Amino acid sequence: MSSIKKKLSRYISISISILLVSIFLITDISVDTWISNEFDRAMINKAGLLETLISESPDEVDFDFADEFMPEFSGINSPEYFQLWRDNKVFERSKTLNLFTNNKLPKLDIALNESSITNITLPDGRSGRMYFTKFKPQVDSAVREEYDITKEEFAKTQKLMELAYATSNEGLNQILWFVDIIFIFTSIIAVVAVRIIVFNVVERGLKPLDKLNTELKQINFNSEVSEISTSNLPEELIAIAEGINHFINENKTLYSREKRITSDIAHELKTPITELLNLTEVSIKFPNEKQLTENFKSDVLAITERLRNIVNGILLLQKSTCQSELEKKEVNFYTLLNSIIKSENKTNRDVIINFNNQCKNIKTNEFAFTTVLTNLVNNALYYSSDITPVVIVVEPYSNTKKIIFKISNISRFEYSEDDLDLFFEPLWQKDSSRTSEERYGLGLAIVQSYSEKIGASLTVAIEPDQKITFTIIL
Repeated sequence: MSSIKKKLSRYISISISILLVSIFLITDISVDTWISNEFDRAMINKAGLLETLISESPDEVDFDFADEFMPEFSGINSPEYFQLWRDNKVFERSKTLNLFTNNKLPKLDIALNESSITNITLPDGRSGRMYFTKFKPQVDSAVREEYDITKEEFAKTQKLMELAYATSNEGLNQILWFVDIIFIFTSIIAVVAVRIIVFNVVERGLKPLDKLNTELKQINFNSEVSEISTSNLPEELIAIAEGINHFINENKTLYSREKRITSDIAHELKTPITELLNLTEVSIKFPNEKQLTENFKSDVLAITERLRNIVNGILLLQKSTCQSELEKKEVNFYTLLNSIIKSENKTNRDVIINFNNQCKNIKTNEFAFTTVLTNLVNNALYYSSDITPVVIVVEPYSNTKKIIFKISNISRFEYSEDDLDLFFEPLWQKDSSRTSEERYGLGLAIVQSYSEKIGASLTVAIEPDQKITFTIIL
C-alpha cells in the first residue's frame, strides 16, 4: 500500500539532493578549474620572469640569472627545471637537471611567440607540467642607440630561442583531490541531512491529517459529534474538513430519513396486516357467523388492495431513485395533460387550464413525466374542496426554450411554511394519526424524484387562504 508520507519524503529528498549535488558538482568543477588555471598562470609568470632575464646585443646574448635568488632551480628540495635553446642548441639549463640521469626537458614544435603547457614526467620521477614557448630575446634600447639600429632591423638577424619550464604538479593534484573529497563528503552529509530534515518536516506537516483522522473515527451516526472542528486546521485542510462535514451532515440526514421511512413503512404495513390477522382470527373463532362469512372475502380483498398500493408506491419511489438514464422522446403535452385530467377527475371537478400552444410538444421521458403530472393532478383534486377549482397554467418560461407548469388548489388542510419543507419527504402526512386508507405520503416524493431524473425544477409555495401552488420548470 502506497504512503503519501514516504512518497512525499522521497520525492522532496531526491529533488533537493539532486539540486544540492548539482550545485556542489558545479562548484567543485569551478574550483578545480580555478586552481588549475592559477597554477598554469603561476608557471607562465615564472617562465615570463626567466624570459626577461635574457637580453641580446649584436655581440652576444646575456642570461642574467642568479641561483641565490631562485634556489628552486639549484637545490634538491622540491626542484624546478628550465632549459633554454638557441638556434636549436642548448643555451642554458637549470642546475637541478644535472642532479639526475635524465637531464633533458622535451622540446616541442610550436610557432614563434606561441606557448604550450603539457603534462610530463619530471627528471626526478615526479609528475609535473611543462610550459614551452618560442621567442626572440629582448634588446635594450641603449644597445640599439649605441649601434644605431632599429628594433625591426635587429630582429631580422635575431636567432630564435626556446624555453621549457617544468615544475611538479603533485601538490596541485593533492589540492584537487582534497577539494574532490570535500565535495563527496559534503554531498553525502547534505543528502543524509536533507533526508532526515525532509522526513521530520513532512511528518510534522502531516500531523493535522492524523488529527483529522482521529476526529473522523470518533464520528458515527449515533454519536453526539456531528462535525469536525476547523478552528485549528491548516488552510489547506479547511476545505477538505468542510467537505467532510457536509458529507457527514448529508449522511446523518439520510440516515434519520431512512430510519423514519423504515418506521413509517412498518407502521403502514402493520395496520393492514393486523386487520387481516384480526379478521382471520374472528372468522376462525366464529365460523358460523353469517355476517362475517359474507363480508370476509370483500374485506380481505380491500385490505390486500391497500397493501398492494403501499408496496407499489414504495417500489415506484425506489425505481425513481435508480441511477439509470431515462430515454427521452417527443411527447404531446396537451394531449397527455387532458388524458390525465380525464382519468383522475372522476367527480367532474372544475379544472381550469390555461395552455399556451407554443408548449404543445416537449422532449422528455413519457413514463416519468406522466407519473409526475398524474400525482400532482391527483394531489390537487384530493386535497382541495369540491367547490374550489384546480387551476393549471402552461406557458413558455421567460423567453427561453423552457416550459413552466403550474398547478394550484385551495387546500382543505391548514399548512404552514414549515410544512412545505416536509411535502416531499417519503411517507410524510399532515395527519400524524394516518387515518386515511387511501393516501400514504409517497406521491410528492415520487414527483420530486422523477422531476430530478428528467431535469425539471420543482418548487411549492403557499399563498393566503391556503392556496398551494406547485411549479415545474422543464
